[in-house]
Amino acid sequence: IRDSGPADSTVQFIFYQPIIHRWRETDFFPCSATCGGGYQLTSAECYDLRSNRVVADQYCHYYPENIKPKPKLQECNLDPCPA
Repeated sequence: IRDSGPADSTVQFIFYQPIIHRWRETDFFPCSATCGGGYQLTSAECYDLRSNRVVADQYCHYYPENIKPKPKLQECNLDPCPA
């Protein structure tokens, strides 16, 4: 039998903390063109559920289960521009 000595062990305690900051998707930003076809994007912002305010993104990164929504892209103002 081989003795490799005392094993290093780490005990990690995880305490549940309710999520108070959550990602939310923004509305679409204004169209990139007024006619002839353009694009609109959404974004994500970190939202404080207690104060109902947008806060710095770093607060939403504390929660691994809090997944940031991916931006969405859509076409807009597809009508031709007047001559």
